[in-house]
Amino acid sequence: MSPRPSTQSDGPAPPCDLYRMARRDAETFLANHPLPDQPTPLEDLTPYLQALPAAKTPAEVSAITHQLVAATAPILDHIASHFIAVALWAGTEHRHTPQSVRLLREAALSIRTALAKVAQADLENLRAHYAPPTANAEPTRATAPTATTSLGPTAPRHTPGSRR
Repeated sequence: MSPRPSTQSDGPAPPCDLYRMARRDAETFLANHPLPDQPTPLEDLTPYLQALPAAKTPAEVSAITHQLVAATAPILDHIASHFIAVALWAGTEHRHTPQSVRLLREAALSIRTALAKVAQADLENLRAHYAPPTANAEPTRATAPTATTSLGPTAPRHTPGSRR
């Protein structure tokens, strides 16, 4: 392994230099563990984007969203799991810095949270379409009449503890 250059007097090393040094130092490892050097083929997501402008109802948008999440969740979960595995990696001579472990865990959590947020947004849209709040619903605390508010002559009297 080559000695590490001192960068303290020159300031922090730029990312391109760090990656160049890492590639050089990993040449033997990569020769013994060949990894793909091209992007992994992914499912073509174009049909989901092409179908979206044609969607006219929340149900149609939900169908697209549900299918997209179902198609991409396995690979996204796999990527998140890889980030966790990298965060947990500890060699005999090296351990990740606390900051890098935190960033890797946050990245994994962000991927998994994104899927949950997409599902939640889809349900919110469906709820607004199929089960909107009714006008007869009980008023919330913010909109409930106060003791100083006039209910008007025909409004029923509401006393604490009673139900309409």
